[in-house]
Amino acid sequence: MGWLSRNKRPQAAEPDVPAPAAADPVGPVGPVVPEAGPAPAAAAEPVPAPPAASPMGEYGPLVTVTRFELAPEELEWQLPVTGELYRVLPGSDRPDYSLMVLERPLHFYPAAGFDIGRAAPEQRVEDRKGRPMVRVNALLLCARYVGQQLHAGMEDLAVNIAYVVDTSLARDAVVDFAKIEYAATGFLSEGHVGRPTPAAAGETTEGTTEEAVPVEVGQPEPAALGEPLVEPPADGVVPEGLPPMVVVDEVVPEVARLLKEGIEQQRGSRVERLTAVLTLDAQHRVSGLSGNADGQSPVPTPETFERLNEALAPLADLPHRDPIARLTIRLDGERLTSDVDYGGA
Repeated sequence: MGWLSRNKRPQAAEPDVPAPAAADPVGPVGPVVPEAGPAPAAAAEPVPAPPAASPMGEYGPLVTVTRFELAPEELEWQLPVTGELYRVLPGSDRPDYSLMVLERPLHFYPAAGFDIGRAAPEQRVEDRKGRPMVRVNALLLCARYVGQQLHAGMEDLAVNIAYVVDTSLARDAVVDFAKIEYAATGFLSEGHVGRPTPAAAGETTEGTTEEAVPVEVGQPEPAALGEPLVEPPADGVVPEGLPPMVVVDEVVPEVARLLKEGIEQQRGSRVERLTAVLTLDAQHRVSGLSGNADGQSPVPTPETFERLNEALAPLADLPHRDPIARLTIRLDGERLTSDVDYGGA
């Protein structure tokens, strides 16, 4: 079994973890040969402690992009990037791309030439100055250098990073490169790591993004270094039993539709512009509603709330540590945007 195992067994049941390729500086512990008189206490070889179990989330190991080496400015503002390793996907050039489901969505400015139509409408958002951005809920990672892999206990492993623009990639048997977009190079560590100390110079969030320079993400199959995540299936078929990767962006359009229709039904007229803040309890059921619908309160029919709760139910499958506390939905004609606030935020 590899590191990314759905069976969360105790560490004692995992004796087959291979040692790193580097030679052990301590050397093997040989048999104790009796000598005349008691052996000095300093001569005893200490028994190494067993490795600590990898921190696991709902779907797989917890990991953090701790810093970037080459990345657009807006990604630096969103560090640290935390999430879970959901599954491994083989590509046409290597067998070990890793899908990372993000704990918080990432936002990026589309580079020159990026087809905004590749992103679903609910993923197209704007910053506070009205500049277009794209929101993603997952990344695709691979070790940057030949001879390295994502492995248990990794710390600042150099990785190539791509945005997952189309979330259906999570259900594909192999990587479809049309569903991703090169993002950055950076460093990945096991576990959830806090935000690094900012640079002494004053940070600014007013800069513009340089055009992303595509780089060749693929490399020859790497040699083993520690324990790899998991070997991809030989037949390329996705194993059954994987939990679905549910993301907020798959829920928001249905919630917006139900709320808009419920308000229109209650009011007896169409709604063109809607801003609604849904307060959610720990089970992601609606506990409060406020906002504005064409200048009036957004009051839907009583039956709408039960329909909203049904639409919000899949949010319980999100790999976040905190439940969603508030979901803000904005409709302007056919344009839909949303914001999410988590309970621990």
